[in-house]
Formats: sequence, structure tokens, C-alpha cells
Amino acid sequence: MNVNTVYGTLSRTPAAFRALLSGTTEQALAYRESADAWTPHEVLCHVIDGEVTDWRPRVAIIIADGDKQFTPFDRLGGHRTYGGWPTPALLDEFEQRRRDNLTYLAQLDLDPAALRRTGLHPEFGSVTLEQLLSCWMVHDLAHIAQISRSLIRFFGPDVGPWKKYFSILAKPEDSKSEV
Repeated sequence: MNVNTVYGTLSRTPAAFRALLSGTTEQALAYRESADAWTPHEVLCHVIDGEVTDWRPRVAIIIADGDKQFTPFDRLGGHRTYGGWPTPALLDEFEQRRRDNLTYLAQLDLDPAALRRTGLHPEFGSVTLEQLLSCWMVHDLAHIAQISRSLIRFFGPDVGPWKKYFSILAKPEDSKSEV
């Protein structure tokens, strides 16, 4: 894991969310691929909540001396907190929160010893800062893929016969690997 790669990816993902979601129809933002899938709007609410209640607090726990136990993350908390916000406001909020968190990370001046420091995850036990930062990056990328897939499936029926060339347009229950 390279801290600069993680930092660079984390700095670019708000723009990817904005590019995917700005100007998108309300119907597409509310599209649910299956009964238990999140809509693109809910995904955005979730990633914002993670910026506030998950990633940065866990980095701080690992870096600090003292109790290393992480607070469990409420994966649905963002839906309750931000669910009523319009998409443009959510995108602005995500960019601001991420900017603040990247400033915080840069100030830590992380070295290899810091990356080996650990915290206690409620499910996994001991995890390193390196693993947490890598997870943060992969989490962003996975949700970008999830939103992209949802939008593809929302707009996909309009492609007519070309559908045969898009395996991603298969029914969600037919797909073997989902984000």
C-alpha cells in the first residue's frame, strides 16, 4: 500500500461521484436494482456519513494512545441523517468533508511505523492503519462501481437490441458478483 496512492484516490473520488450524479434524473437517483439494494442517492448518503462517523474517527483511534476499540459503524446512519437532502447539497457536503479529512491525513505525516499501528474492529479484531486506509480507498471505488452499475441498469433498457452486448444488463439476481 502506498499512502500517496490512497491519498490521490481519495482526493479524486468526490469528483467521480459528482460526474456520475450531477444532472441525473430523480428517477435514476431513486432507482433500486433489487429490494435490498441501495439507490445511488442512498449510496451518496452512506459515503458522507462514513466521512463523519467512520474513517477519520478510526484513524484518530489508531494514532492516539489509549483505547483502541472502534465504535461500530451504522451502515444505514447516513440514510437517516442525509436522506432528505437534495443531490447537489450532498455532493457539496461530500467534497467538503473529504477535503477536511484529507487535510487531517496530510497533517499526520504518516510513516511506516504509523501504518503498522492497530485498532480493534468490532468484528475483525486487530487491524492496521494501512489496512484501514486501503479499505477507505476500496470502499470509495466499490461505491463508484455500485452507482455506475445502478445507472447502467436504470438506463439500459433504452439500448434496445444492443442489450445483448452488455452482460451488466443481466438481471441482478443472475449476476454472480455484486458490489
